[in-house]
Amino acid sequence: MKKVFTLCVAIMASAATFAQTTLWNGEDKELGKEAIGFWADGDPEVVANPETDGINTSEKCLKFVMTNDKKVVKLPFREWMTPSLQGSTRVSLMIKKSQAENIQIELSDPTDGSEGYWKKVASYYSEAGKWQKVIFDYTNNGSFDNPGLMTITAQTGDVVGEQEVYIDNIQIEPATTVNGQLLSKIEPNSLEGVINLEGAWMKGECHNVDGEWQKVEYNDFATLATKLSGKPANIIMRGCIVKDADINAMRGDNSNILVYADEAYEADNVVKDGTCANLVLDDTKAFMVNEDFQAANVTLKRSVNAGYNTMCLPFWVSKDDMKAASIATYKEIVDKEDNNSVVTFEKADHIEANVPFVANYNEAVTEFTFTDKGVVNTNNGLGTTFVGTYTPGSIEGKYNLAADCTFKKGDAEATTNAFGAYLELPEGYEAKTLSLGYTDGELAGIESITTSFGNKGVKVYSLQGNQIATASSMSELHLSNGIYIINNKKVVIK
Repeated sequence: MKKVFTLCVAIMASAATFAQTTLWNGEDKELGKEAIGFWADGDPEVVANPETDGINTSEKCLKFVMTNDKKVVKLPFREWMTPSLQGSTRVSLMIKKSQAENIQIELSDPTDGSEGYWKKVASYYSEAGKWQKVIFDYTNNGSFDNPGLMTITAQTGDVVGEQEVYIDNIQIEPATTVNGQLLSKIEPNSLEGVINLEGAWMKGECHNVDGEWQKVEYNDFATLATKLSGKPANIIMRGCIVKDADINAMRGDNSNILVYADEAYEADNVVKDGTCANLVLDDTKAFMVNEDFQAANVTLKRSVNAGYNTMCLPFWVSKDDMKAASIATYKEIVDKEDNNSVVTFEKADHIEANVPFVANYNEAVTEFTFTDKGVVNTNNGLGTTFVGTYTPGSIEGKYNLAADCTFKKGDAEATTNAFGAYLELPEGYEAKTLSLGYTDGELAGIESITTSFGNKGVKVYSLQGNQIATASSMSELHLSNGIYIINNKKVVIK
């Protein structure tokens, strides 16, 4: 078959990386029918791009006039390069024509001396008169590499009259990789921590037409979800080539996963240029922050009961932010007589990011909302004795705050949700009663009061100074929920 021109300059494709490989574009070609790289089939020529204000801003492109008997152009790139797919399964091109229809690409003539093949994929062009990037996925065409010839059938169906067809930017898309490995090679349920994506990440469909037409659906984002372990993770997808991003599918069951990207994609928990429009957190799922960012709106799906609850958040909060009667940070454990101890907290007006705390509520809250919060890296520790957690799961051996305002050691069945906290103590505390108290003398709950006063005589007053009750010991008192002065100490009973 006669060739119009063979390029003199060899363009070497690197087989050591997963980079995008350009097989042909019009930008470096001369206008006209000479020196264009395509064979003469279809009588192609290089022309000025008729539409540079769309997705294809190149000044020049390929053109041929298609009829029902003339639909094919051929690109023998083997004559100036010997590219490898480098683990990729996709090629793409830009095309503009008047009729919406399937386009077919056949890859053949391997350059590595292997047995010949003819791999065909059809994909739909829908834009009818505008440039469109069309993707051809060869996942289901069997194993092959090092193609040397591309045959483009610009329309698989009948052509109405004559149509001008414009083609540009023919490429092997970069392989889809995670932390430097092919996505297809990553073990299921293995990814955690910082997950770096590179290459082309796409969702779409086409047809394998090696024989009977077979529909091929691909979704790299959903495939990634099958590789996640369920442990805290962030996804970095900056610099990737993205088509039809499916951010929610990418995270699988863990909607808390942050995605750092070049676009916001109108999805929750996506960070673009250091900003997240909507951060939505669920305390039943793991969470982490690898890079600081500003969140315009934050929703925390966390239910707390009336009374005392542990909390830990990746941003600064005030008492008003938390809708709480009081908030307090861990101070120390004070040992009392009779094998009792008070876990002492210091009340505060605000809490810094990643500092675990106790919040006291007059009524139950099922959801929290915040605005304009600076969300900070969670990898620098969440406390020592009183430890915050962003991972739901077992707290066997840890001490959790119970409804009676004491910290109880978790057994094999003990669990916690994310955005809470627990005590991590050495051996020797199992036999102690660990009650919640405050540095200002305020105590919480009957157990805390008993721990502090023991069995000595008690006098109970209202906040107005009126004596309400006396007893020889706390065990004889039966007080309603409220705030009292007992033996000169402020006590909250819930």
